[in-house]
Amino acid sequence: MSKAGLQLSRSRILALAVITAWSWPSAGQELPFARRRAPYKRAIQYSDLKTEFHDWLGQRGISPFAFVDYVSAINKATVERELAGEYDHLIFFLLQSERFTTQPRIEPALSAYEFVGGLSPTERSRYLADGSLYLPSTHALPEAASGRLADFVKAVNKETRDERMDYFRSFIQKTISPGERLFDRLYAEYARSMKFLYQKEFAAKEIGDPQQLAAYVSSLYQDRGHSTDTQVEANFAIHLALSLLKVQAPATRLNRVLIVGPGLDFAPRTDLIDFIGPQSYQPFAVTDALLSLKLADPAGLRIHCVDINDRVIGYLQDLPRRHTTELSLLSSIPDRPERPLADEYKRYFREFGSSIGMQAPLDVPGKFAPYLKKSLLVRQEVVQRISVGKLNIITERYDPSPRYDLVVVTNVFPYFNATELLLALSNIASMMAEGGYLIHNESRALLSSVTEALGLPLLQARTVLIGSGQGAPLFDGMAIHRKTER
Repeated sequence: MSKAGLQLSRSRILALAVITAWSWPSAGQELPFARRRAPYKRAIQYSDLKTEFHDWLGQRGISPFAFVDYVSAINKATVERELAGEYDHLIFFLLQSERFTTQPRIEPALSAYEFVGGLSPTERSRYLADGSLYLPSTHALPEAASGRLADFVKAVNKETRDERMDYFRSFIQKTISPGERLFDRLYAEYARSMKFLYQKEFAAKEIGDPQQLAAYVSSLYQDRGHSTDTQVEANFAIHLALSLLKVQAPATRLNRVLIVGPGLDFAPRTDLIDFIGPQSYQPFAVTDALLSLKLADPAGLRIHCVDINDRVIGYLQDLPRRHTTELSLLSSIPDRPERPLADEYKRYFREFGSSIGMQAPLDVPGKFAPYLKKSLLVRQEVVQRISVGKLNIITERYDPSPRYDLVVVTNVFPYFNATELLLALSNIASMMAEGGYLIHNESRALLSSVTEALGLPLLQARTVLIGSGQGAPLFDGMAIHRKTER
């Protein structure tokens, strides 16, 4: 999720509506949203919420009169978390990329372990304390990471044909303060990013109770910067969920689709593959699944994406202007005998894209021989069915309701605290058609109680195996809700 939030006007006018970019069908085609006017984007209001949620808000000090300020605070925090998330991506790129340096790449989590391990007990305690902004001396920076930071500082202002380097150059120019040394800023962002990685990958292993562990990891995500990480694997569970719907209700038609936080594979916190340019998979994966399962009409299907990250939005907006749209699909982990990928996932990967384009071999370096891989040339009429708008799902909604038949939300809800999750689900429910479906992969028990109150009861939840064998197996999850018909 996502994802730079839109900050509300200080005028406190709750009914402020801003029209969003919208994709309408060409002449002669059926309108995807049978409304008298195009949906507008507006802020969520206290009166939008079900009365049973008012007590919840009151217990947290959010009265009807304080609600506007609370929404404004969320929007401000979203902007700050979006900035932190972009710097996270920069640090992960800096540690792993082979585009600007000949030094060996560094696994970010291992760099976090080395960084924290080099601190004195007193420094470590101060650094890892909840809410601490303590920044250790630059002497604590591991030598390997220091060398990469220095190489990046030298390379960032040089002419390049690398899309990621070009973006980070522009990003730094917009965000660094006048007179601030770039190396010092990068070190501060490195230290902040490494704290999350150390807590998630190492400190969390000291928690034996599964419920306490889940709560701890959840709290980490609710404080970290917003990320646009995405992988092909993230769409496998969605495909399985849609396959279940096809079996249970074969006549279902899901032509009006909303994807919240489609993601962009740009600079993930592990396994960066930067010989392939940035890509967004989910809009194409959902389109392909719906068409291959015959859950949507080829002439009527519309996929609308919302995000808060301008980089993600810009990528999707640019797709229709490209002469061709080609995806380079590469599994995030290799398929090895000691840790084989699940047969069902491998079958999914092989068939991915068969309904939306033409497949071809993908030329990759030899070290990627054990990985699943292929190229997909997407038909241009498919690209034209994908639109995007900027919308903060916690604080905004489209009105009147677009009446979506399907809403897909993966790896977005973990970034929200309980109250933010309640608001986001309220906005989602308001934009769904009766009988429409919500598919997500959030496992918190709180979500089901909120969706029940919103008339979105849980139909099914399942854990999905992607890879097994030695070491930690790779799982994902999926849950299906359906909006009650009156």
